[in-house]
Amino acid sequence: MPEASQSRQGAPFRFVDRLVGREPSKRCVTSKRFSAGEPLLRGSEEIPFSLVMEALCQSAAFLPAADAPGEGRILRIDHAQRLAAVRVGEELEITSTLLESGATALRVESVGRVNGQAVARLVVLVGVEEISGDPA
Repeated sequence: MPEASQSRQGAPFRFVDRLVGREPSKRCVTSKRFSAGEPLLRGSEEIPFSLVMEALCQSAAFLPAADAPGEGRILRIDHAQRLAAVRVGEELEITSTLLESGATALRVESVGRVNGQAVARLVVLVGVEEISGDPA
């Protein structure tokens, strides 16, 4: 896979920390470390599943278009499954893989792992914007 890069915070908001590798429109790997210093996690030992799902969705958004990583729009979550807890301090490695491709959307499976063990899985529909010079 191509070289890794740091994800920038800003508009749009990026919840994942790092893009580890990417094959546009095929597969990407991202990571998110949940630290105790994050405002949403203060006083928690276990990461809420909604935050784990957000990280998995954002990883899937890195699949479309080679020139715009992370710009895919999440249209729908088809299936989400919590397999195990993610704890504060752990790093979630997320692999997002293309399942189906259409003209306007990709169907993507994202699997989150901690220390090699699958902890969450979701299937999501990611919108792909058509690029044209005509602003309709």
